Amino acid sequence: MTENSSLEIKLRRTGGVGPNANWHWEIHDSTGKVVKTGSAVGPEHKAFATARIAKEKLEAASGK
Repeated sequence: MTENSSLEIKLRRTGGVGPNANWHWEIHDSTGKVVKTGSAVGPEHKAFATARIAKEKLEAASGK
């Protein structure tokens, strides 16, 4: 189930290490404009999953 999306996730660590790492994520549209931002604490894969869920919600909202 692949779908072409115009939204892109950008993730960066803002501090900490391991389970205490602080992550800042941004969701950009095709023009590079920031649509949504957020943060998460923990391993990188959990921060990315948080951003992915937000991205999927944005895609679902725009599809209605």
